[in-house]
Amino acid sequence: MTNTIKFNRLDSRVYQRMTQAGLRTDMASRAAYSSDASIFRRIPAAVTEPRTVDDIRAALAVARERGWAVVGRGGGTSVAGNAIGHGLIIDTSRYFNRILDIDVEARTATVEPGVVCDALRDAVAPHGLTYGPDPSTHSRCTIGGMVANNACGSHSVAYGTAAENLVDVTIMLADGREVTFSRGGASDPQLDQALRDLVADNAELIESELGRFPRQVSGYGLHYLLQRHGFDTAKAVAGSEGTIGIITRLTVKLVPVPKVKALAVLAFDTVFDAAAAAARLRLPGVATIEGMGGDLLGALRSKVGQENAGANLPGNRKGLAAGGWLYCETGGETAAEAIAAAQQVARSVETIDYVVVDGSADMRELWRIRESAAGVVTRLPDGGEAWPNWEDSAVPPENLADYLRGLYALMDDYGLRGIPFGHFGEGCVHVRISFDFGTPEGIAQFESFMDHAAQLVSAHGGSLSGEHGDGRARSALLNRMYSPAMLGLFQQFKELFDPDYFFNPGVLVLADAPTQGLRMAPGQRTFELTPVHSFSHDKGSMVNAINRCVGVSACRSEAGSMCPSFQITGDEVHSTRGRARLLSEMFRGESIPEGFESKEVASALDLCLSCKACASECPVNVDMATYKSEFLHKHYRGKLRPGAHYVMGWLPLLGYIAHKIPLLPTVIDKAMSAPGLSTLIAKAGGLDTGRPLIRFAHTSLRKWHARRANVAGEGASASTEAGTVVLWPDSFNSSLGTSPATAAVEVLEALGYRVEIPQEFVCCGLTWHSTGQLDMTQKVLERTAKVMAPYLDRGLPVIGVEPSCTVMLRSEATELSANPDLERLAQATVSFAEFIAPRIAQLVERGEIVPGDVSALTQVHCHEKSLGDPAHSTQLLAALGVDEEQIATGCCGLAGNWGFEKGHAEMSLALGERELFPKVRAAAAADKAVIADGFSCRTQIEQGTGTRAQHVAEIVRDILRAAR
Repeated sequence: MTNTIKFNRLDSRVYQRMTQAGLRTDMASRAAYSSDASIFRRIPAAVTEPRTVDDIRAALAVARERGWAVVGRGGGTSVAGNAIGHGLIIDTSRYFNRILDIDVEARTATVEPGVVCDALRDAVAPHGLTYGPDPSTHSRCTIGGMVANNACGSHSVAYGTAAENLVDVTIMLADGREVTFSRGGASDPQLDQALRDLVADNAELIESELGRFPRQVSGYGLHYLLQRHGFDTAKAVAGSEGTIGIITRLTVKLVPVPKVKALAVLAFDTVFDAAAAAARLRLPGVATIEGMGGDLLGALRSKVGQENAGANLPGNRKGLAAGGWLYCETGGETAAEAIAAAQQVARSVETIDYVVVDGSADMRELWRIRESAAGVVTRLPDGGEAWPNWEDSAVPPENLADYLRGLYALMDDYGLRGIPFGHFGEGCVHVRISFDFGTPEGIAQFESFMDHAAQLVSAHGGSLSGEHGDGRARSALLNRMYSPAMLGLFQQFKELFDPDYFFNPGVLVLADAPTQGLRMAPGQRTFELTPVHSFSHDKGSMVNAINRCVGVSACRSEAGSMCPSFQITGDEVHSTRGRARLLSEMFRGESIPEGFESKEVASALDLCLSCKACASECPVNVDMATYKSEFLHKHYRGKLRPGAHYVMGWLPLLGYIAHKIPLLPTVIDKAMSAPGLSTLIAKAGGLDTGRPLIRFAHTSLRKWHARRANVAGEGASASTEAGTVVLWPDSFNSSLGTSPATAAVEVLEALGYRVEIPQEFVCCGLTWHSTGQLDMTQKVLERTAKVMAPYLDRGLPVIGVEPSCTVMLRSEATELSANPDLERLAQATVSFAEFIAPRIAQLVERGEIVPGDVSALTQVHCHEKSLGDPAHSTQLLAALGVDEEQIATGCCGLAGNWGFEKGHAEMSLALGERELFPKVRAAAAADKAVIADGFSCRTQIEQGTGTRAQHVAEIVRDILRAAR
């Protein structure tokens, strides 16, 4: 029996509804949605972001009218290629994401499909409850997507799969009908009877092939229709991967959270030993049995800022070379109970070392290593690329060790590498493999490997997929796992709901080949100009750099610092991933044939703040700020640039020259703050009139320091008790607001140092770099290297006051020039806090400095948070008795020139209102100090709240003065 769907023509009301729902057909949107977290690429015809059920119904009507297939999408975290398609993408994550009801007594929650997993968990946490399934993408994957793929996560040993936590689900079919599925039947009588007939006619086949072990999620979950499962139609449609309709509402189970948790991390000689032990650890009270291979740590340590990661892992702390680890979490009513359970788990198997922790900070640090694996292992320790597609296989846990040995042998046979991790307690293995998608030979090898891997996992009684779904990755290989009769049954099931293959065609039934539409296929590199940056970690290739983005979508998380503009707009185009997809399409040259002339790419990059959060928080260190700089460099080559690029980009040189002319800085400052005139200046300079202009210092840092030296003679400025240092005269603290730099000089002198400041023009080139004027950036850096060479010859440390400039010198400059003096400058440069913190701690310990009693709110500069080390400031403040609270949201929202550029002021100030401005206002009311080392941060705080923030150097200076 099949349903006959009559496609009716649209009327004007439907088009009106569709307009309200936001049908997006522009190429920027379509390109941003061209991939998910998989290796596949499909350019959709349109994208819509519905707000209501009626919007979804209207969207389906438009798709029917235009002959588009339909794909539902949540956070786009699908590793199997489930969230992409050539037709209409219905993205529920942006607006269709309300928590409709929480029933604490029944322990259930009713939600719209776009609710993010962590949002639900946070909402029910005050009731001592949580949603059990928790994939590593829990900060951005949606409940609808989790149910569609039958996702699990690290706690599935205790809580099971998404299907097992589903009470009911409502799905809209192709004709606009909503049907609710639950235990006992479906709300549509005709469909309910058809499902009963299906299972009655095929019960023996279903019993023999499906539901053999918990992580067998390949294919449709027809075993839940058996009488022993209570004819649970909700669980049967879970894991259908968007192939039968669009989810409009779900009711899910909630589970109680243990009052106290402990974590045992066990180290083994080999990953095979870890796999063998995992099956024996399925003990009462054990909530996780997560595994990872030893190579994962090497891959993690190759990432920016992670050089010392995993020092607290067992094995490492004893100098032992662990080949694999297991993470086993236990719970209890008390800490002693949870720890005792964890200790019992650790002692129940033979290990080379183990550690048990119960502190939340220690547990988070250890879990961070495991949860970062999906992104981390896409770059192998030597920088080689590794990809998903055979990343989700599963076997009965007792077969895992043998299966892993076979998988390693198969990779060796093909000359491939990969680092395994996953849910070892349930026999599920995730691995990214070093497939070569750049050549036809490599693709042929990939196809052959996939076929042999499917045969291998089937031979061990396993499943092609353990929680990610089969998607476009593995659906075509289901014939290696299931009989022709079962494949025919899957097709019958699909056609009961969707006889016209309207929803997500190419998945599960009549499947696409695993080689169809690969995102990284040879055609991706239609062109590639030689970049200005060396891209030393990407073999000199900007395409390789962009391919770092594998789509794990950490940039869509509401936690952390990525990506500020996405956090405000919720628009995929404004995520780091979305921008990477546009750049990838640009290099391919098909959907975006204009190359670096593309207006779509320019528009998508316009709201990138160049905050650098992605360079460290992205698991694979995507650096969108650098990519933006390269794009702008080529986009405006030989053209007139926006006025802000000249005014803000050339500000360092303009400020230096202005301070060479008596009284000119004073005149400039008065003009830039005068009502009316400042507006004219802003308009003429391409700046946003929605915020005040910056202020000019009437006396530059260089002049102040020269006068101070003349007055002091051979006094404080010339002290050599502790040695001589160079204070870097960054343009912001030299020409605009000099108080932080002058305070730094006073502190250094008080500590016995002689401070020198170069009188010639030097600059890190930051403002030229952020506006994409890379030729000028290189010229400025070359001049800087020449000026600084004599200081470097003397072996003097160079102390940076402005975090963005310090990071530019230490991390960016050497990517733009091979000048050895720039390498020396990078090595010599140190932040102010990093330089003085040990000395201050020593003086406090000796009683020569009495710590103050100060409470402070700190805004850490986004570049320092990303590529620097704010821990030095924290240690410095702690030594001086400062009780510090830090802003968690990262970038202040001004981001140097970005917040002053035309059209950016409103969003810039809105970013400040996320957390920074409210907390600054509260701090000011409580008479707490506000600390912000970045010039942009201080400017943003003052313009947004009227509060003057201080640099840490000013705080230290004031404490030293008070201690005298």
